[in-house]
Amino acid sequence: MDRKIRIFFFPRDASRVRAIVVSRKLALAALFTVAPLCLLGFWLALSGVLRESPERRAERDRLESETSALSGKTSRLQDEVERLRGNLDTLEALRVRVAISSGIEGPRGATQSAPERFSGLSAKVPRAGDIAAPLSKVRGIGRFLDSTLFVLTRDADRAARLPTANPAPGALVTRAFGASRDPFTGRTSLHPGVDFGLAPGAPVLAAGGGTVIAAGSDPVWGIYVRIRHDGRAETFYAHLKSANVTTGRVVARGQVIGWAGSSGASSGPHLHFELRLSGDHVDPMPYLLGDDRSI
Repeated sequence: MDRKIRIFFFPRDASRVRAIVVSRKLALAALFTVAPLCLLGFWLALSGVLRESPERRAERDRLESETSALSGKTSRLQDEVERLRGNLDTLEALRVRVAISSGIEGPRGATQSAPERFSGLSAKVPRAGDIAAPLSKVRGIGRFLDSTLFVLTRDADRAARLPTANPAPGALVTRAFGASRDPFTGRTSLHPGVDFGLAPGAPVLAAGGGTVIAAGSDPVWGIYVRIRHDGRAETFYAHLKSANVTTGRVVARGQVIGWAGSSGASSGPHLHFELRLSGDHVDPMPYLLGDDRSI
């Protein structure tokens, strides 16, 4: 008796019939092996064991949502790192400009010939008292810039509170900080801030993040806003057309806090901007980044 099992394949071309010959024992072994597996698969599919439970589906959705959120946060952090690197480059360039303009450092790469180096020996040597005040001022600016570089690299939140953003980007300085002639009295007095020429209604921006400690109206300063940025830095914005913030409001760096006007004792539309460090008025221009500082 033939105990072989033949399986024939008939393609369209009948001359090419194929046949597979297996023993009956092998066929029965394959049948008894595959049949239970098939039955098990059907049972698992029908019983729902292979289906994802609602709890597992919810967990998977939650993990996918967290992964998407982390990806977005990573992208934002990378953008912030690039922005901080740009600020570092700008701040370092500003520090070098201050040092060069003060005479503490010479231009990078510049060399002096022997006659140039010794030509000043016959000139009158300035007394220590004549340069003490400018040197102290430059050293103070240098310490501020060095600490700012440290903050930018270590603490992004604190860096956002530094009052180094121009409150009137692109505007010209119409009156500088320091002793100047008062347009109303004609007397020379200390101008404690910087005046930016702005069109009425032009936006005025916060120089840094902080808390509004005063916002109101004054006969001299008109509509004003005062912001405290940290324990030692404050900025003051005056002669506004209107304010966009109130006392106690927390503002971000670059946020619109009001609009330029000519309120109070003002000769025309402009922004009066002051910077105080540890309670003392200082020239804010050396501290502002990323804008033209020419008068």
